[in-house]
Amino acid sequence: MYIKLIFIITLSLNIFAKEIKTNSLVKIFTTTSVPNYLYPWQTSKISHFTGSGAIISNNRILTSAHVVSSAKLIEIKKENDPKRYLAKVKYISHQADLAVLELIDKNFFKNTSFLTLTDKIKTRDAVTVLGYPVGGNNISTTTGIISRIEYRRYVWSSKYLLTIQIDAAINPGNSGGPVVNDKNELIGIAMMKLRKSSNIAYIVPTYIINTFLEDCKDGKIDGFASSNIYTQKINNDTLKKYYNLNKRTGILVTKVSNEEKVLKENDIILSIDNKDIANDGTIKTKYSRLSFIYALNSKQIGENIKLKILRNKIEIYLDYTLRNQESLIKYEFEQEPRYVIYGGFAFTPLSKNYAYKNPSLEKSFYQKEITKDYTEVVASLSTIFPHKVNRGYYLGAKILIKVNDINIKSFKHLLYVLDNVKSEFTIFEFLENKKIILNTKEAKSSFKDLKDVYHLNSDKRE
Repeated sequence: MYIKLIFIITLSLNIFAKEIKTNSLVKIFTTTSVPNYLYPWQTSKISHFTGSGAIISNNRILTSAHVVSSAKLIEIKKENDPKRYLAKVKYISHQADLAVLELIDKNFFKNTSFLTLTDKIKTRDAVTVLGYPVGGNNISTTTGIISRIEYRRYVWSSKYLLTIQIDAAINPGNSGGPVVNDKNELIGIAMMKLRKSSNIAYIVPTYIINTFLEDCKDGKIDGFASSNIYTQKINNDTLKKYYNLNKRTGILVTKVSNEEKVLKENDIILSIDNKDIANDGTIKTKYSRLSFIYALNSKQIGENIKLKILRNKIEIYLDYTLRNQESLIKYEFEQEPRYVIYGGFAFTPLSKNYAYKNPSLEKSFYQKEITKDYTEVVASLSTIFPHKVNRGYYLGAKILIKVNDINIKSFKHLLYVLDNVKSEFTIFEFLENKKIILNTKEAKSSFKDLKDVYHLNSDKRE
């Protein structure tokens, strides 16, 4: 019994005993300016964060996008070196929560080594998380195993991408740091953890990292493929019979965008690049059965994939060009929020940043898409700057649809319409059946008073 116990303990230690490359790890100090989407006219708050990063080939530092997003100053520090080096963001993918940093002083890389990437992983593989989490200043290592390899939504972008779940501890400050296997090979970047859980954390796998690094090669980030195509699993027997699937399997296309030229509603996608799609929407991969999206995530925007389709009970093959189609309401990253103040009322584009504080606004546009005549939703901000021109009005957060009977196509269009109002009254109409009518001359001149009373710098940010 005693001998067996000694053997088990020794075996456990041997899994993680390999010497860690501490000269492949960096600590990142970020000074950011975080925009305020509720009060966009206010000066952005200055905040300071720390994170971790990994040195990879060609003198690059790989980290998380959320560690360096909106950074005004980035400093990098090596272990056992008191000096901080200046760095800048070279490439960033908010979709994949990844960024590549470039050092101003290349002498930084003296006496460092880079980590080699590998995607040869499986569940129950031993992993080590390296980084600079809160609670100390030196390198921290935690160990665990790969629990799952599956698709989840990334917290930073809400993009549905491949993740690796591990049971090693990840804490604030670990973000962007390397996760390595027992051969000191990089298998992923620490990204997020599940709240109110015990050691359930997620990393960005090298499968996604490699696609991002390939995207960087042309000097421009195109992102990961996305489209406004909606699909449905085909698990019901009556549904299978209706579409004459017989022994075939696939997923049903239930809705396509106005710009879609290849796929049609009621198409059944049977396979992607010769990989059969099961009725639950999964395909075979080297890891396990995963979402069919896996077949897209190693491709670049503009590349073609081959689809096998069942259309009107006839099998056909189609070439499909991947693209990154923007949503009508999207996240804004690394930009100051736009706004305009008119007659004491404030308006802004409806982004997910603003909708997060007013979720009811976004519900009105569920599954709606960009069209030629409607490229951006405009909403009113909850704040009204009281002035004699707007006395008696209460508005709140509402969706603006018309100004003087002109349909508003975008925020830029709203600015143009307001600048060119010539009539005595300016009439705002809202989706929620509200109406605001202002005296045009008084509304346009009111900012002179508002600027002094509320200490505003400008009536707009375009």
